[in-house]
Amino acid sequence: MIYIIPTDTCYWIACSLDDITNYEKIYKIKKRSFAKPIAIMVLDFNWLKTNTTLNDKQIEFLKNYNKPFTVLTNSVPISLWLNYESENWEWFQNRDMYKKIALRVAHNDAQKKLIKEIWPIFLTSANTSGEKEIYKKEEIKEAFSYYLEKKIVEILPWEVGNNKSSDIFEFSWDGLWIRYLRKN
Repeated sequence: MIYIIPTDTCYWIACSLDDITNYEKIYKIKKRSFAKPIAIMVLDFNWLKTNTTLNDKQIEFLKNYNKPFTVLTNSVPISLWLNYESENWEWFQNRDMYKKIALRVAHNDAQKKLIKEIWPIFLTSANTSGEKEIYKKEEIKEAFSYYLEKKIVEILPWEVGNNKSSDIFEFSWDGLWIRYLRKN
């Protein structure tokens, strides 16, 4: 299943981390290049502590960051998953694009419930690549009417935040020096 998820910024489109078919559908729906990886939303900061190379000081910084953020970091479990190969398994065609993983932390009950049910999720803004983000439910319903009617996409309940977009950054080394890829 593909989900439309209200976030603290705009609406996002998502699927389970283990759903390669819908992962590829998201790229097609968005008309997004496979050369551009998409973010992964995880349950909480404990998940970051256990599954990434972020240290306690960096995680505490993220907990207190006063704006929506996406952090780029290394995650051995996700990297292993993305690069898993088997003759019975269709692998991610753009797995080489994930040198670092862009991670967001769930911030509302609907997101947390979904992640608990289906695993961490791939997600990216729910708009055609290069177009404006969508902030209104009516616009989402219009933009995704075909997929909603065919029950390919489901909209999660919740309201969208009022932030324009998240800051995207990574930490340099093990300190709190930040390199911003996008700052709002």
